[in-house]
Amino acid sequence: MQRLRSFLPALVWAAFVLFLGGQSDIRGPRLDLPIPVDKLAHFTIYGVLGALAAHGWQRAGRWPGRSGLLVALLLIGAVDEIRQRTVAGRSAEFGDWVADALGLLIAFHLVVWLRGKVRGEGENES
Repeated sequence: MQRLRSFLPALVWAAFVLFLGGQSDIRGPRLDLPIPVDKLAHFTIYGVLGALAAHGWQRAGRWPGRSGLLVALLLIGAVDEIRQRTVAGRSAEFGDWVADALGLLIAFHLVVWLRGKVRGEGENES
């Protein structure tokens, strides 16, 4: 049970992300950037999920295995995108899922790497 509690912040954030994905009218700022703002939002929101999951994973003694956890997190993004096909005013875009996946994976591995550096751990983490 303690291991599961380690993931509570990530689970709460995942629920929030899925809640947002089910909303029909999400308005964002209109900015002139070289990349679409919605992709930046996807990257950031899923980056937070990846960072929280990495923190929980390390607190849980690196349980479950890294690959299984990452697949589960990537599936959350895929399910969210697929579900948006049924939400009025929303659409499912492969590019959004790619932004989700990149944010999630980069943040997850960055947190693991940074915490390893702080603790002086080796490069070969499971």
